[in-house]
Amino acid sequence: MVRGERVDGIEYARRVNAAADLVAAGVSALAAARVLAGRYEVSVRQARRYVEQAMAAGRVDVPEANVVFTVKLPGSLAERARAHARAGDATWDGYRVPSDGAISLARYRLGEAPLRYLFEEVAAPVADERMPDSFWRGLRLMAVDGTVFDLPSGRHNEAAFGVPAGGSRPQARLVALAECGTLALAGAAFDSVEVGERVLFERLLDRLTPGMLLLADRGFPSYDLYTAAAATGAELLWRVSASFALPVKRRLADGTYLSELRGTRRTERVTVRVIEYSVADDDGVSEVFCLVTTLLDPETAPALELARTYAERWSVEVLFKLVKIDLRQSGGVLRSGKPEGVRQELWALLCVYQALRTLITRAAVTAGIDPARISFPPVLDVVKSSVRTAFSGSPVASVGR
Repeated sequence: MVRGERVDGIEYARRVNAAADLVAAGVSALAAARVLAGRYEVSVRQARRYVEQAMAAGRVDVPEANVVFTVKLPGSLAERARAHARAGDATWDGYRVPSDGAISLARYRLGEAPLRYLFEEVAAPVADERMPDSFWRGLRLMAVDGTVFDLPSGRHNEAAFGVPAGGSRPQARLVALAECGTLALAGAAFDSVEVGERVLFERLLDRLTPGMLLLADRGFPSYDLYTAAAATGAELLWRVSASFALPVKRRLADGTYLSELRGTRRTERVTVRVIEYSVADDDGVSEVFCLVTTLLDPETAPALELARTYAERWSVEVLFKLVKIDLRQSGGVLRSGKPEGVRQELWALLCVYQALRTLITRAAVTAGIDPARISFPPVLDVVKSSVRTAFSGSPVASVGR
């Protein structure tokens, strides 16, 4: 809520009641005002008014809320609809076409929760046995990775999400859990850019299940996170940095060896299998890879196959490009100047992405082809065209339905 912005009767009543609860709990008037100022992003002076009202009259009745929903129309159709409604002050069954500002306010009243719940409901792997490239030896290939989103500048976004060192605008950090074969999302978490990828990944651990093989890059491994992920029943194949001490406990026949990750306590030890190899680029420059895995038996998990499988992790970077660029307008910056709007927009982008990715996978199954052969941008264009066609009739009739 922008400082100085007027609130409706429902929101005002809720704030007064929040103040009344604080006062009833023995919080001083000044302390309560400061709490409310931070909670509702208003000045302390404005928050004092809520406290004074609560102290004078106690809790108040909250007016019955109206359920508001909005429909996004193509620009040309929206303008035709508005022109029709303006002619003779026409309305549809007493409903006046809202302005862009009213739609924006309705978005903020809706909040992020419905879109977050929707994404959590639809986020899941979508490959089945008809897509063998999504599996390795019966294990579903999954990957976790992170990225950042640029946000509009402003004190509210800067306070809520932070500005990275050396940066010029606030950013939100997002970590996604995705299915490698289809690029479908199984979960996502985001927060301030000051919140690390490991912390965000911890919020996704409940999305891991037995039967998965999770690939992760060097930014994720730690004793605590590795053991927590392994406890879900998922198998792990994670790259580690040179800073990890991996003493050789036992050499295996294929050249790999058993070692252990260590926690801060002497008793915190977990056995891992270490796979080391190098990859040379076209210029002959080699890069050394060190992987640790829960798959300890080289007979059932050959090292060469695991090294090749780890390369599937980079497919997730394609996913981020699709969400950040193809689904966004040019520039890639989110639109909202308020934290609540940023969160709502991110959940909406993830929902749209998951819907399109599910559509692509189903089309691939029907055609009997690999989902990777269906390009994302053309599918997005087809869906946009379909939406335009759905609203191509009479403005009033189309919107009225």
